[in-house]
Amino acid sequence: MSLLNEIHDYLVENKSLVLATAGLDGSPQVRHIGGYQVRDLDIFFLTTAGTEKTKEIEKNPQVAALFQHEGQAVPKNITVYGKAVRLTGKEADDGAKLIQQRRPQLVYDPKINEIYKIEAETVKLLDFGRENKQEIIRVSELA
Repeated sequence: MSLLNEIHDYLVENKSLVLATAGLDGSPQVRHIGGYQVRDLDIFFLTTAGTEKTKEIEKNPQVAALFQHEGQAVPKNITVYGKAVRLTGKEADDGAKLIQQRRPQLVYDPKINEIYKIEAETVKLLDFGRENKQEIIRVSELA
């Protein structure tokens, strides 16, 4: 299995991700996101419009998404760094359909919700089961 496929599968198998943004005052902010889906290494997520998170992304779209499976015997996690882009129109509808494949109970209403896509730029792989415990990889190098 290629490293790209290994990373993709790890992201998909997670139950939630931890999204990190820069707060409006520049302070770090983190929160769990359950309504997401992965395509290639890009991450689509649903959120309520007008939240602090959406305001933070509007001000500074550079974000990080941390994935870590529960109950691992050997510590491992993957962080995806990239730019969060708010989707509109057909792109938002398509993103919502992707997310609903994973979480069918989520309802997307463009009057209430927003769909974002994190365009993956860099991946940090931390795996204490490997000889090289930490790797930082540009997504373009994985293709």
